[in-house]
Amino acid sequence: MALADQDIIIPMIGMVQSLNVSVASALILYEAQRQRQMQACTCVKTACCRKQSKRLLFEGGYPVLAKVANAKACLIPTSISQGEIEADADWWATMQAAG
Repeated sequence: MALADQDIIIPMIGMVQSLNVSVASALILYEAQRQRQMQACTCVKTACCRKQSKRLLFEGGYPVLAKVANAKACLIPTSISQGEIEADADWWATMQAAG
């Protein structure tokens, strides 16, 4: 325990005496993700955070297109929903143009 970064207790109800490492890890990761999402919900309300979130989503989800858009000084697409880019025809034409 002296070498541990953090001591975490997972409350358990019922007959279970302990959880194996993989189940405990999954629970901890799930809770960390849940807390981050809850914290992000408060951040999304500001225009600056929405713009930054949209840019990060585009760069992380479409790194090749993000690199091309950056090289061509294009704005990021207006919307990304369900993993699909929703952009107007002009944006696609600019992205597909040689150069």
